[in-house]
Amino acid sequence: MEFGLFSNNRRFERTLADAWDRDIFEIVTADKLGFQEAWVSEHQTPAELIIAKAASQTSRIRMGAGVRPLGYYHPIQVALEANATDQLTNGRYMLGIGHGFHPKQMEWRGRDPKDTRAMVEASVELLLKLFHADGPVDYDGQFWSGKQMILQCPPVQKPHPPISIACSGSEGSARLAGKLNLGILTGDFIPVPRLRMFGDVCVEEQIKHGHKPTRRNIRSTRVVYVAESDKKAREDMRESYEKIIAWEIVNTPHHQSERIPKGGSLKDITFDYLIDTGNLFIGSAKTVQKRIEDHFELTGGFGTLLFHAGRDYATPELLAASMARFMEEVAPKVRPLDPDAHLTRVAAE
Repeated sequence: MEFGLFSNNRRFERTLADAWDRDIFEIVTADKLGFQEAWVSEHQTPAELIIAKAASQTSRIRMGAGVRPLGYYHPIQVALEANATDQLTNGRYMLGIGHGFHPKQMEWRGRDPKDTRAMVEASVELLLKLFHADGPVDYDGQFWSGKQMILQCPPVQKPHPPISIACSGSEGSARLAGKLNLGILTGDFIPVPRLRMFGDVCVEEQIKHGHKPTRRNIRSTRVVYVAESDKKAREDMRESYEKIIAWEIVNTPHHQSERIPKGGSLKDITFDYLIDTGNLFIGSAKTVQKRIEDHFELTGGFGTLLFHAGRDYATPELLAASMARFMEEVAPKVRPLDPDAHLTRVAAE
């Protein structure tokens, strides 16, 4: 298992400049501690701008767009910016792609939100043509067209930066990931049964299309915070996370709606409830280790655990201490978890 960040910037009490600087501080901290990767959400601006700034302050960590909503942009623009960011990071860039979740942003661009899924699939087709082309590309499709297209900026990683697709609701994106042998990105609010389904259908499509089956490129995101005791961890995180629950219920209710207890409502979602039900991995090193092991088993396995970041959890100092404690006390225990061990056994049988 590898470890990373999913920087989903929602620091609602700060200016954007301050919020982005704090995001970069978390990425720099992760880089120093040995985390393998960090994904940056595209909300107000393309993530590549933030990644380019973070690249100058880091040396090892891989960084990705989490994600580029493909319906917003011509595929050649996505490909050119991906390659440029790969150059600026010296080969540490990852391209995350998806549908986006705000219909208004499609309407801003004169697009019909109903076309989003079809546009994504068409965009992926053209992206891969551009990345693998030996010469100019002509393309005339329903949504995108272009003549004699050339990627004037080449990538560092060949034939292109690694690509992962966001999976949130239906199985369609997971099937596309399996078919094209792409990675999978998931948010912190995705329930366990759906995470398992994403992995199952991805593997099914990998086998169907002649790829080596693997769950290693699946990423699962959760809020993770480690302190010297369960009590201290809850104390450190309580005030900040209770503010986040209240903000999300009003502004992004889909982040909490699937956590509602049976027969209850959004009002029943509390900080302690989310910890007690395993939605948040908050506690001592021993507690967090157990949460991760259980999550890994229930989901069928994944290759990377992403820490939900980009929020004002606790304080910067406490968060940095938590990350350090995790890498020292928890990571060595869960790193050996192999998402493909079951697949290997099945294949041998």
